[in-house]
Amino acid sequence: MSQQLDRAKQLQGELVKQYYKQVRETVERGGKVAYCFVMANPIELLKVFDIAPIYPEITSLQISYRGGAPPLIGLSEEFGYSTDCCGYVKMGVATVLNNGQTSIGYIPTPDLAMLTYSGCQIYIHWWEQYQYLRGTPVFTIDIPYVRDYDGHIPRHDIRYVAGQLEELIPKLEQFTGKRFDEEKLREIIRLSAEAWDLWRRCLETGKLKPSPIDAYFEAIYYMSAITLIRGSRECVDFYRFLLDELMARYEQGVGPTPEERFRLVFEGVPNYPFFSRFWGLFRGWNARCVAATYPKVAGIIDMGAFSLNPDKPIESLAEYMIHAYCNWNMISRANLIQRYVREYEADGVVIHSIKSCRSFSMGHGDIREYLIKDLDVPALHIESDHVDPRYYSEAQLKNRVDAFFESLSIRKGV
Repeated sequence: MSQQLDRAKQLQGELVKQYYKQVRETVERGGKVAYCFVMANPIELLKVFDIAPIYPEITSLQISYRGGAPPLIGLSEEFGYSTDCCGYVKMGVATVLNNGQTSIGYIPTPDLAMLTYSGCQIYIHWWEQYQYLRGTPVFTIDIPYVRDYDGHIPRHDIRYVAGQLEELIPKLEQFTGKRFDEEKLREIIRLSAEAWDLWRRCLETGKLKPSPIDAYFEAIYYMSAITLIRGSRECVDFYRFLLDELMARYEQGVGPTPEERFRLVFEGVPNYPFFSRFWGLFRGWNARCVAATYPKVAGIIDMGAFSLNPDKPIESLAEYMIHAYCNWNMISRANLIQRYVREYEADGVVIHSIKSCRSFSMGHGDIREYLIKDLDVPALHIESDHVDPRYYSEAQLKNRVDAFFESLSIRKGV
């Protein structure tokens, strides 16, 4: 594929650098920095008060991608964390223990920790650790679990979260010394809604044959904008550029692999320490991921049931926060994967479990059994870790992946 049709990755890298530059500038001028989770965060509201968000999960994966995880993991285990504790937690805590010094540069310590409790019990203890270490104030929003199997959220759950956001506003006013500006929030919500719609359309190009996008391995690069700079014009412009690039790929018959031999759906967090080699296990078979759950981890906005609404900024933000992917029950997640297999005409499903992430890996074995036995969908279940390189065994993974594609080849007759 020509570089001319792969420019969005370079643009994404420039946006990430600009994001960290803006965070540093916020610190230098005495502004506030908030640690946030990728899932269920209300950054649109934080932006109203000019609070710069930092995501320890994202800084951890970026450090891991560049090979810098072992020193931080070792520091946290010396501090007392167990080997099977979430790698994101260990690296996030170790970054603060190390006074923000990491292999990707200085990561500011938080002025506040925005605790949006959604899907993972360890989130509470993680953010409390910052409070113990640095006296960081913790602002908490409790997110109800999505209990219905069809993804429906009752109105009282939305009001419950919206009420907490309304209670948060005067606390943020007091914390920052700035007045709440509802019109500013409406504009930020409008930009977020526009960006999410474009991102959804980018991912849905996976329905085309051949798919111009790898909706898992390439989407890892592309999804950074919707997380880091959501609510900005730059985010909207990036996804408009990406959509144009993907459609140009389709029109010219090119994609992320020389040809599209297999169409796959992916479930699970990728392996970041060996990301390129991990991708190579599938790219070598000319397999393209046409749909994946991970790019929707911050919010399942492709269900068609709702969208961020500037006319109802607090309520629509609350509903978006509830729809974080790991806040869904196992049956809903299995149904979503089944829908992706059908709508994207996939040949099989790859489930990548994470050794230290029980929240995302919940029920993966059962989902695989359901796909194979009840739906007759070929499914591969493999395991490593998102940030800890000690749990990556390439030889074993390659044997499993190759055997999976050999069976798919027989099934498809190719």
